[in-house]
Amino acid sequence: MATYSSFKKIDTDAIVDGSIAAAEIAGNTIPESAVAATSVPAAAFSNTVTSAKLASTIDLSAKTVTYRAIVNGDVSASAAIAGAKLASGAATTNLGYTPVNQAGDTMSGVLQVPAGTAGAPSIASSSNTNSGINLTTNNVAIVAGGTIGTNIDANGYITRPNYPVYAAVGTAGWLYAPSYGGTGEREVTSQMGWTTSHQYGGTNFDSANGRFTAPVAGYYTFHTWWYLLNDANTPPNYVHLFFRRNNSRGWTSGGRSPYIMAMHQNTNSYDDGYSHKAVIDMAAGDFVSLGIVWHGNSSRQHAGHHLFSGHLVG
Repeated sequence: MATYSSFKKIDTDAIVDGSIAAAEIAGNTIPESAVAATSVPAAAFSNTVTSAKLASTIDLSAKTVTYRAIVNGDVSASAAIAGAKLASGAATTNLGYTPVNQAGDTMSGVLQVPAGTAGAPSIASSSNTNSGINLTTNNVAIVAGGTIGTNIDANGYITRPNYPVYAAVGTAGWLYAPSYGGTGEREVTSQMGWTTSHQYGGTNFDSANGRFTAPVAGYYTFHTWWYLLNDANTPPNYVHLFFRRNNSRGWTSGGRSPYIMAMHQNTNSYDDGYSHKAVIDMAAGDFVSLGIVWHGNSSRQHAGHHLFSGHLVG
């Protein structure tokens, strides 16, 4: 083997690119001290130094690390950053306010929402967007299914535009027992020639048969006025007057029959007058009408002075 007593300096021109393969350099054979600072440019490591080629611990304590700003693409859409990972007050400082927790929170200020409509209330459920609370100028409304149920105006007046209510009067003049088919118990129906002075919340009172049909289950109150006259000096021409539910006057607890006796012992004179009011529990589809029991053919009523009205209590 040849020996040499001296070596010629090898410069960069003496090394052909790619002539020294990675396999010809044993691990750890080039110490850090053999590499001058900044002598290897960053371009020489472009895409060649991966995390697997770096030691598990890198000491950057004496170095200056420059960070770039985090952009949207750096954070996964499904990522969740817990509050514990943020500096105290970081969200408030950067947002300019304290965010409200959508899972539930307490407001310390006024919550303002846009003015809405009946079809799209200001405050609504995500699963039922046409039901909720509607806020407009000096007005608050409770909306269900796109329909205003209760409305409160700036004066504090509460209205329910679709609440069932009606008032009906007769137009047929004087009516006797034969007008109803004779003496005995009769339903006051089309003989009255009913007309409605007003009706809201649907056409629940039927002028053709004198019946009010409940659109929804609940308690209803009814009122009626009668105008009566006994033609003859015959005491038995009195009448019984009452409300009927589903063609029965036994609608109270225990099946009792509440009614009033009018013109008893009257002799050829007008009755002092009769008015009646009742609160009746009704199921949806039940109907209420007026009833009369004629005890003689010489007593009569005046339909033109008769009133029958009612409304839903709740």
